[in-house]
Amino acid sequence: MSVLIGKKIGMTEVFTDGGDCVAVTVIHVDRCVPVLKRTQEKDGYEALMLAYGSRKPKHTNKPLRGFYDKLKVEPARFLKEFRGQDVSAEVMGQPLKVDVFNEGDKVSVVGVSKGRGFAGVFKRFNYGGAPASHGHHESYRGTGSIGMHTYPGRVFKGTGMPGRMGGANVRVKNLKVIRVDVENNLILVKGAVPGANGGIVNITKS
Repeated sequence: MSVLIGKKIGMTEVFTDGGDCVAVTVIHVDRCVPVLKRTQEKDGYEALMLAYGSRKPKHTNKPLRGFYDKLKVEPARFLKEFRGQDVSAEVMGQPLKVDVFNEGDKVSVVGVSKGRGFAGVFKRFNYGGAPASHGHHESYRGTGSIGMHTYPGRVFKGTGMPGRMGGANVRVKNLKVIRVDVENNLILVKGAVPGANGGIVNITKS
């Protein structure tokens, strides 16, 4: 098994053995427990369900409470399935540690990017804008032309326009694991990962 759910703590810098200063993102893995295995024979696909965090029973609705009681595990904050993952029967129901990854491994991290609200094309698509020279009239940060006249007579799909920016699932691939702190259940990956500090991220081996 090579997957974990964690919480983004923030960014810092560490020094490698060679003396290089590397910017890293610190991810803390709280209670992360494999609770259910999907099999090809029973469910039509293979997957592993992880429960992350803790939730008070009084804050858990009855259907989920019955689900947890059936599996004999404590209520969790999140449930997430990962396809193509498997663990032994002894590991089921036991909290996972960050030692499922090793220093030097390449991982992919999925998180929800920071929401930027309604943004214009300058911020959203890095448009350059119109020339601010003589003769130009009050349209410096606008979208500009969005299509032709008679043909095709419509706006092409994917044309950059103002709209909602951020708040979407983003995957960053091939991030290198710099350090693995088993004692504090921390994993340090090189570079930035999506989302704000305190956001939940999924970590899978590339």
